[in-house]
Amino acid sequence: MNQNLIERERKLCFNYFYDNFDKSPLTYGLTHDMYPTKHNDSSVAATGFMLSAMVVGCDFGYITRGEGEEICFKTLKTHAKLERKNGFYYHFYNISDGQRARKCELSIIDTALFIAGALTAGAYFGGKTLELARRIYLECDWEYFYSKEKKYFYMAEFENGFSGYWDVYAEQLILYFLAAGSPKGEKIAAEAYSSFKRLKGSWGGHEFIYSWFGSIFTHQFSHAFLDFKDKKDAFGVDWFENTVQATKANFAFCRDHSKEYKGYENGWGLTACLAKQGYKGHIGTAPSGNGNTENVSNGTIPPCGALGSMPYTPELSIAALEYFYSKPRLIGKYGLVDAYNDDEDWYSESYIGIDKGITLLMLANYEKQTVWRNFNSLPEMQKAFETLQFKKEN
Repeated sequence: MNQNLIERERKLCFNYFYDNFDKSPLTYGLTHDMYPTKHNDSSVAATGFMLSAMVVGCDFGYITRGEGEEICFKTLKTHAKLERKNGFYYHFYNISDGQRARKCELSIIDTALFIAGALTAGAYFGGKTLELARRIYLECDWEYFYSKEKKYFYMAEFENGFSGYWDVYAEQLILYFLAAGSPKGEKIAAEAYSSFKRLKGSWGGHEFIYSWFGSIFTHQFSHAFLDFKDKKDAFGVDWFENTVQATKANFAFCRDHSKEYKGYENGWGLTACLAKQGYKGHIGTAPSGNGNTENVSNGTIPPCGALGSMPYTPELSIAALEYFYSKPRLIGKYGLVDAYNDDEDWYSESYIGIDKGITLLMLANYEKQTVWRNFNSLPEMQKAFETLQFKKEN
């Protein structure tokens, strides 16, 4: 039963991406940020997950290698022509014409997730797809997004300048690796990696480096591409084990608050997601920033939180998957919907691309290491692990 459910959810996650990228010549490959709430926005991060999804689709036999390669190459051709600045993409583009949506920010993290997906596809298909993925990657000037004074990457650039810093651990580890693997970032990558704060805390006896909002996706998004298993950095940090402990703490937090929210009796995996009140980026658990005041816990549970941890806590994640599929209102066209809240009798009717994406990639990594095998095979990433002084543990 476990394997059948894993396969079912994985295939339906794949279907989300297969069905929800644009097929018109001008904007081919731009992937819908949400479904069925098609507000004409394509998220470049969601497109990065779509590119990886096509690799998963080929690896598991959902589509032919030829079809997957065509989709990825044509998507990269489109994105090579989109408006960028110093190689970086804006957060959203209009699917109808490929123009920057509204006046959204230039986003280093969304660019990184797109490039990670592009390089994953390039590593898998090789040839012209790899050549174009590398070209897009090498156009990013990582020093442009770097504050030499603070020794942090900026988070985004708006009309009035840069905003925010990646100053504490979150989902940004991929930035340092992409910078380290590129001639336009290798000089500052190690310094940037060494500079961000590693805040340590614990819950339920599980100690780990935590993120500001306590959202579990921060321990997953970079990890979907980077294989940290059996590796430690120069500070002795094992990021794979850190995610294991963060995930177990998330589970323990939910169980410890199950008298407040009945949904936590069986559900867990608190992370950014849709809620009854709209999208909530702060949903998470303690420990979190400002003395555990930055996380929001209101009974809303997104399935992607537990399922995105499948390689780290398989027994807990499989049990969560079985529980989620026992709830008919959670199941829709593309598998498990984005979130639910039993205390409010609310179930989302929508899907979010990045949430289906992290679920798909981690289910594939759990069984066949699909994304890890390809992304980490690239010489640029092997160089990055060396530049950032990661050592293989015996």
